[in-house]
Amino acid sequence: MRKKYYLYVFVAVFLLIAVVTGKIASETTGENNTASEAVSSGTGMIGRVLADVLWLQLDRYHHIWMYQGNEWMTATDYLPQLWLIIELNPSFAEAYIDGGYHLTMNLDMQEEGLELLQEGVRRCPDNEKVFWEKTVVLWESDYYGSRATEEAAWDYLNLVKCKRGQIEDPWNEANAAMILEFVFEDDSLRRNHMRISERYAQRCDFLRFARSEDF
Repeated sequence: MRKKYYLYVFVAVFLLIAVVTGKIASETTGENNTASEAVSSGTGMIGRVLADVLWLQLDRYHHIWMYQGNEWMTATDYLPQLWLIIELNPSFAEAYIDGGYHLTMNLDMQEEGLELLQEGVRRCPDNEKVFWEKTVVLWESDYYGSRATEEAAWDYLNLVKCKRGQIEDPWNEANAAMILEFVFEDDSLRRNHMRISERYAQRCDFLRFARSEDF
């Protein structure tokens, strides 16, 4: 318990130093730009290390909580640490993914969860996992309707295309097409929605075949 307390004190001191140095850096003249950039880079690196430590601690807490027979789906006491991780490292994709899903699907806080995922997309524009999580959560919650899910799936597929299919979970490209198939099938207000749904079904089948044959 004492180690955890010391860690939070250290993080608080670090955040205070980061705010002060950031203010000083913003007020420096052009001659001191190199020095201010070095300070910002150093504090950013320390912040990323602290975020990693807090994430590992959070993962350990998760497993202990479950082992003790507690219900993780209703847990809220870990959320402040999640916000702290994001504050320390705004590009920490896993925090947006975990927090966005938990808030939306488990805690029935759809607006807050989807806003967090949108922030993750903005902060991690090259991380396809955040884009995928946003697509899945929008689809499962249906909070903003079918059009929002369609746009999220298209954004995901466009990112996959930009990466030339070199992603960590390649099967999700076919899964995104499958989601679009189902969403368009239900989107009866859209013209030719069944034809579009069938096209995405064909695309899903082709992508799965291509992956299975290692094309």
